[in-house]
Amino acid sequence: MINYVCVSDLHLGAASSLMTYVNPNSFRIDPQKPSPTLAEWVQCMDKIIAETNPKGTKKPKLILNGDIMELALSNTNETAMAFEQFIKLIFPADKSKEEWVFDTELHFLPGNHDHHLWEKARETQYINYIEKIPPNSNLPIPWHTTKMYNPNPIPDYFMNGIMQRQPHLKEACVCVSTIYPNYIVTNESKSKGVIFSHGHYIESLYTLMSDLKTMIFPDRLRPQDIWDIEAENFAWIDFFWSTMGRSGEVGKDIEVIYNKMQDPKEVRKLTDNLAESIAERWQKDNKIKEIATEGVLKWALGEIFEKIANSERGVPHKVLDEKTKTGLTDFIEKPVLSQMRAEMRQIPSHLSFIFGHTHKPFEKMMNFSGFPQAVKVYNDGGWVVDTVEQQAFHGGAVVLIDDNLDCLSLRMYNEGKYEVSVAEAKYENEEHSEFFNTVSKLIDNEHEPFSSFCNVIEKEVAIRHAYLRSSVNS
Repeated sequence: MINYVCVSDLHLGAASSLMTYVNPNSFRIDPQKPSPTLAEWVQCMDKIIAETNPKGTKKPKLILNGDIMELALSNTNETAMAFEQFIKLIFPADKSKEEWVFDTELHFLPGNHDHHLWEKARETQYINYIEKIPPNSNLPIPWHTTKMYNPNPIPDYFMNGIMQRQPHLKEACVCVSTIYPNYIVTNESKSKGVIFSHGHYIESLYTLMSDLKTMIFPDRLRPQDIWDIEAENFAWIDFFWSTMGRSGEVGKDIEVIYNKMQDPKEVRKLTDNLAESIAERWQKDNKIKEIATEGVLKWALGEIFEKIANSERGVPHKVLDEKTKTGLTDFIEKPVLSQMRAEMRQIPSHLSFIFGHTHKPFEKMMNFSGFPQAVKVYNDGGWVVDTVEQQAFHGGAVVLIDDNLDCLSLRMYNEGKYEVSVAEAKYENEEHSEFFNTVSKLIDNEHEPFSSFCNVIEKEVAIRHAYLRSSVNS
């Protein structure tokens, strides 16, 4: 039976998202319509879950592994409506609660593009907590993370508020609970476990404030624990990747800039123009200072914009470049391992690690210091078209976890390869799991619902490529 279904990087509300409805002629989004990809994806998931988990048995919990809502590049109202379409298809009003295939509680691990939802959750949690403390008592520092093992998930008030608009969801008590940034589920003996994390901290761009602080104070120790990493960098992540979409016309301009970043000439033009404009305002009465300021700003802005432009998803020929592979290793060996040791007192001998963020699905065995043996690493890809040209490694997947905590990747598509398949990370000489064999038999790309999904996803990817070409050249 399927116990968990993990998906990330839907970027609901973004025009580049395959899960947002986009008019193929005008490239305008209509968040009050479900996207064709989303509708067909739900049909595929219904088929697999219904065949794997018979009626009356336990329903799988949906893990939303970050960047579900696009808060950086979309208006909040549009993102909310796009999320509403997603939820209405998963929990349709014309079916009873018993007929739904997912559990009515969803777990959400915020990413960088919807990080602000974590800020809302943790601040509300803190307010609720200090209200119970006697007046004039000492107040603790606000929490920056939740526990990863047996956490107390925090209700996501924004997502839950959207769902409360639907009477049938309100009546069925459908809810989203937040865990951040890491979550582990284990068997009873804690010998086997699965870790979920969005994965933005595998890239140095998201620890920029820690880098700057270390440059200013080179003798200090860089943070190793996830609490300290988040405490130093949350404001930066929240500002750039979760706030821009709520900045009116500025937010829309940021989306244009973001799209142009795939062209090095456009990046240079943007940084030069921005540096020139800022220097002119700051030093308008002193030409020498203006020239000097402009030079410094061009360097500084160039560094930041280049990091964004050269993020992992911008490396077309590998699922992980060496820099990001090092970042992934560093993240798992330090903050993840430290959190596990502090909370669990033991490290499971069999572990799987599931993350998203890079929009490039893969599954492989990887060795990390401090772990009993190799870890099965899965990336569940993304549902966004990031580049003007087709990128073979970009695609979307869903990671399924059964009651034995075996994982497999339901590879829904890669750009240029529009077929659904199943893949599994395995130890050397290990046979495919029974879970893999069961799900593999359900996939038939020549028949419904998979044939329709394959046809739709190919058309929708082409529309997003056309949209990006139009945006970059505007």
